[in-house]
Amino acid sequence: MHNNSRENLSMRKLISGFLIAGLLLTPTKLDAWGFQGHEYIGEMTWNYLTPEARAWVQERMDIVGEDSLATMTTWADRVRGTEEGRWMGPLHFANVPPDEDYFDLERDCPNRRCVVGAAMNDIEVMLDPTRSAEEQARALRTFTHWITDMHQPLHMGYQHDRGGNDIRVTFFGSETNLHRLWDTVMIRGMDDMPSPAMQAQLHSLPEPRDDWHQALVDWANESSDLARANAYPNAEDGAALGERYFRQARPVVENQLILSAQRMARIINDAASRSESAQ
Repeated sequence: MHNNSRENLSMRKLISGFLIAGLLLTPTKLDAWGFQGHEYIGEMTWNYLTPEARAWVQERMDIVGEDSLATMTTWADRVRGTEEGRWMGPLHFANVPPDEDYFDLERDCPNRRCVVGAAMNDIEVMLDPTRSAEEQARALRTFTHWITDMHQPLHMGYQHDRGGNDIRVTFFGSETNLHRLWDTVMIRGMDDMPSPAMQAQLHSLPEPRDDWHQALVDWANESSDLARANAYPNAEDGAALGERYFRQARPVVENQLILSAQRMARIINDAASRSESAQ
């Protein structure tokens, strides 16, 4: 088979997959990365944890009744429509004004009522060895979601379009919105990505940061920049998107999944190490 024929066949399969994925999407689902993306990140994170950190996480997962770090990452979305989770709605995102070029905690996250502030609050509990295992378990459960949400660029998108939720687009002919496109549709078309365990082998952990609060602000700014540079351009309301948009967006999506796992792992390893040192 000639190269052009193979490429055409590959593209037809890709388009078919996206059409099926579009049909499977429910119009009310607003989960960042979708469950598939969150669980991919959680499983990759587990592969980066030290033995001490795995034991620390396992003890806390047992307390809150979670079976794995992968499924724990989805808890905040699983309870989102319930009384228990409804108050956390504003904690899934943050918005940088279109006329500003950086995220500012005081301006964009008053009283820490946004995804960045929520992650900060949880880190403070996780890193404090004087806090109970129960308190740390609850903080870990939500932190694993906030850190993954932060790395989906449109969770640092604009308020006026609700992070792309109000921008209707077609993707390979299937109707969706820009937020959902980045959450779930493109990831479902990336089934040739390495497994989470293989990704962890391919990408070594970066050096830890001295100030996790500043790190969160830096990562929020990275996501905001990616939203402006990669998600929003050429994706105005009513746009028809396809191969070109996907080819540009795919490496961004995959890299954000990897970075989210690495950064989550670094923070959990730090928390476990502090608990171990305090004993």
